[in-house]
Amino acid sequence: MERLYDEFSMSLAAPVPRRETLRRMGAVLAGMVLSPLGLGTAWAGSPDPCKSFCRCSNKAQQNQCLAACRACNKETSRLVGSCGSYVCCSIASCGGVCSDLRSDPNCGACGNNCRDVGETCCGNYCADLANDFDNCGGCGAACADPGPYEDAACVWGECVYLCVEGAIDCDGSCTPVTNDPNNCGACGNVCAGSTPYCNGGTCGAVGCFGGQALCGGVCREIQLDPQNCGGCGVVCGPGENCAGGLCQSAEPPWGE
Repeated sequence: MERLYDEFSMSLAAPVPRRETLRRMGAVLAGMVLSPLGLGTAWAGSPDPCKSFCRCSNKAQQNQCLAACRACNKETSRLVGSCGSYVCCSIASCGGVCSDLRSDPNCGACGNNCRDVGETCCGNYCADLANDFDNCGGCGAACADPGPYEDAACVWGECVYLCVEGAIDCDGSCTPVTNDPNNCGACGNVCAGSTPYCNGGTCGAVGCFGGQALCGGVCREIQLDPQNCGGCGVVCGPGENCAGGLCQSAEPPWGE
């Protein structure tokens, strides 16, 4: 800052035209304002990556290279070719060849060949079609979300659904036969008359067994029931099961 004042004093002492004096005064004032902010250096700007990349001896070729680089938003990694014939790849350049990163041998990234690990390129990542829940047997072939009393998984390229413990398949729907008065202990076994309640798969006259709660006239396993998880009317969200009275993310009953 002292240097700026010294230069300014010297400029006033020197016999120069009025316009030049004003110009010097403006320069000194700008330096006083910008120097503390570090803006003087910033005004110089950062190096242009296109100019650093394009080193063509011929002016026409240099201009062509610069135009291709700027068409790539100055992402030099996407340029392929040589001086005079550079091309901007729409997505990426892999080994000097344009790639859309949606197929082998560049699935999602240069050099990521799914076939090397026995998998398939689905969009932009490698998928195991034999066990991938979202790509079961083919890219985009997602298994449907399981119902409230079933688990689902992709096994050898097929979507498999199994009823959770305490539920069985009744007319294509997993039903909790331990507490369903219309399917008590077995499909179609209806509790009625003097034993209207289903407790642990058995029709009973009153009350609910330990771990159960009477919800709307039906004994519910509130430790396992996703429609009454931990209490009557507490419904677990999509893709969740009830375990220990808490809603938890459903996981396949076997490893993928």
